[in-house]
Amino acid sequence: MSADSTSNRGIDFESRHIAMRVPDYKSGSLHVDPISKPKNRLLCVDSTVEHTAVAAVDGFVSRVEEAMDYFNRSLQATLLKINLRARVFLRKLKGMNGDHASKEKSAARGLNNRKQESAITELGEDALGVMGVPQLVHYLAAWNTKKIAEAGGAEGWAMLSQLEQAQRDKKLMGKIITSLGKEEYEKLSPEDRRASDLFIWAGCCMHKNENSFEGGNTEMKLEWAKLGLTPPVILANKANATTLRDILDPGRANPSVPLMESEQGAFEQSTRGGVKTTALAGAILNNKDDKKGQGDRHVDHFKAKVDKNYKRFPDTSNTRFGSHGDAAADLIEHLDAHIDYLNVVCLSKGTASLTNIEYNVLEALKDIPTRTELCAMVLYSQAVCKPYMTAVRGPKSDNVLDLGPLHSLVREFIKKILADPELLISEDLSHVQGSLDGQEWENPRAVTAILKLMPSLPNLKAITLAFFRGSLVTWLRFSAEFAPGGLIDLASAEEKHLAWMPATNDANEGALGGYRVNIRGKPSMTLHQYNVMAMFRHNDTQDFMDAVFTFDDHMYVMREARKLDGSGVENKRRREIVDFRVKVAQMRKEKEIATAAKVKADTKWLSKVALIMEVVDIKKYTVAQLGEQIDAFRFRGLLDVLAKSRFPRKAERQGAVEGLVIRWNEFILEHGEPPMPTAHLSSDQPTIHDDWEAEEEAELAE
Repeated sequence: MSADSTSNRGIDFESRHIAMRVPDYKSGSLHVDPISKPKNRLLCVDSTVEHTAVAAVDGFVSRVEEAMDYFNRSLQATLLKINLRARVFLRKLKGMNGDHASKEKSAARGLNNRKQESAITELGEDALGVMGVPQLVHYLAAWNTKKIAEAGGAEGWAMLSQLEQAQRDKKLMGKIITSLGKEEYEKLSPEDRRASDLFIWAGCCMHKNENSFEGGNTEMKLEWAKLGLTPPVILANKANATTLRDILDPGRANPSVPLMESEQGAFEQSTRGGVKTTALAGAILNNKDDKKGQGDRHVDHFKAKVDKNYKRFPDTSNTRFGSHGDAAADLIEHLDAHIDYLNVVCLSKGTASLTNIEYNVLEALKDIPTRTELCAMVLYSQAVCKPYMTAVRGPKSDNVLDLGPLHSLVREFIKKILADPELLISEDLSHVQGSLDGQEWENPRAVTAILKLMPSLPNLKAITLAFFRGSLVTWLRFSAEFAPGGLIDLASAEEKHLAWMPATNDANEGALGGYRVNIRGKPSMTLHQYNVMAMFRHNDTQDFMDAVFTFDDHMYVMREARKLDGSGVENKRRREIVDFRVKVAQMRKEKEIATAAKVKADTKWLSKVALIMEVVDIKKYTVAQLGEQIDAFRFRGLLDVLAKSRFPRKAERQGAVEGLVIRWNEFILEHGEPPMPTAHLSSDQPTIHDDWEAEEEAELAE
């Protein structure tokens, strides 16, 4: 089983697939080959009312139960004498894979718990069913006596309503079955218990690759300051560009004057580096909105002036496809051509100018530190990412559970590069020693371009090694499920075969992407209509129908489809989403009101607390009173006061308050008056978040 989620039109959606072994219906055979490769079956694309792991588990199970209900009422179920229940699905469920989001991992744990609970219930029901009548009567009588005692005896039980008695009886039966099930579970052999418990989680290899790239980039950005080197040029957004250009002007009148708050804020809000450059270049040269940017003009220009086979700049809005590494390779391979093209863009305009985003990309391509980061990105992508994904998507890697050795190889290769950088960063750079699989570079021309640039990039080795170090830490974290001694490592070949999962999450990504594309072209299409068509295409439904359907089966499907279309299920789904959001908004509003009331009360109280003015007075105060002093100093406007929870012991609080008293007196001596009290009352205005992407998109549309 696998899952993924996304958001579209402000609504969260989840895609769910199940891997299973099925007959080859196209050949007309109804026999399931137990050693055949499982096939991914689309369960649904579903909207989620609440984006939680509990809701995801409930959604999985309810969708399976819904499908089983349709089957159980069909002619096929009658002919085969089968009545499916959710526990059949849970019994056969052996694992789950998806991305590495905490929600997906929590959903996997929730499904595993549901599977174990179902197994206990099934064992308990089976044990209850084989009891002889005398034994059953005696056993139930003991539980019944306990039930009546808990109600306060026979008189207490008699005072309960029939509804309450029925509810307690139902709850009692659940306890009986669970108790019996646990007893039977303990009797199982270790082998049977392991077979019952088997549930393996594995992460999508595509996401592992992307996370390793992000980890490398994070470490690379920090390396400039660690080495005391000049970092890449700042790529300021339009709002901060003028401010920063004045600050960074070498001819600034008085460079020693401290920055104003607005200038410091402009620095903090601005970003820089190779990844930001590829993102901005992608927004210009291959924008996700084909009405914006230079997309077609850029392609036509490069085909005419650079390479007649040039396709298109990588789509950096889709990072899941490794597009930032590809974009860096494109920029480095055609570095001069991209600079020339942006100059042409500038001069071809009526005002001979560039937009801020175009100016940023041009300056970044001329900047040596930025070029260094781009080259480091290319080297990592060509040496690790491309060979890794080639192996993952190869014919020998259809089961993610068999990829433990590959991830071990990746980690060892990165360690080898860190131990001997000359294997990758030297004039003798070769794919034989410098790539994970020893095969030819995926983009040899980009690597050749790096070799030409290498003499002009004095910090390339240090920055590239930082990228590899950061990626290694990420690989260790995101391949932990393959650790020696772990569940996957100790699983037998048969268990891995039973828990087969694809190496990537492509099926779910594709289903969600397919829904987004379809709904743009057909905005009135309901979700269940899309699911019907997507499942028909993806699940070989026509072959199944050709192999087993009769006239009555077709009539049943059409009848159920008409019922579904007329049931108002789409309106119900949308109404549930609206009601839930209104409920959440109301809960948050009530919480804000309660918080504001508490803050108001705290403010009134803190304004009355007399501050300690002499250090000698501290010893006579209790722990609680010292905590009040810490809160009071913060309220009175003293800056950088740590919360009292950071000082749990009395001695620690005494030391903290002593420091606050000294700082308070120093402030008064320096300024002649105490600091201004802090405004603790919450504001009615919502928090406003800056949106870089929206700002850049608006700029491109100008």
